[in-house]
Amino acid sequence: MTSIKRHVNWGFAEGVLAAVLPGSTAYDHDRIVGISREAWESFDIERRDADAIEDDFLSRCVELEGPLIVVNSTSFDSDQGPFFVDAVDLAEFVKTFHVRVRDYFMYASVFVVSPATGIVIVVQDDGYIASVRGRRLLTVLPGA
Repeated sequence: MTSIKRHVNWGFAEGVLAAVLPGSTAYDHDRIVGISREAWESFDIERRDADAIEDDFLSRCVELEGPLIVVNSTSFDSDQGPFFVDAVDLAEFVKTFHVRVRDYFMYASVFVVSPATGIVIVVQDDGYIASVRGRRLLTVLPGA
């Protein structure tokens, strides 16, 4: 049996997700627990301008604080993994992703976990977005 090599940080990223949203087992919208049907909103990532999509996404991330775990389609490539970004740097990370990493950031599903706020944002590639608040795992100190 051949196993797929996973990035070393996947276990940590999945553990944080499970601690914020207990019962969640993977960065897959079908395996994340705690997002009600009513939480999903329309969010087209195919027919709008790329900058407009990114701006809309970032406008929904304003409450995020501290270190974030960010997962997008590139994260599943064998040479990548989950990304760790400070909330104050998220906009720059998203806007320069295609230059710094590769591909367009919002190419497909996106997941952002903020352990400091307990907020998890999920974008489905079939045109929906949800934001849910789970458990806070840490406190960000001023100036830290």
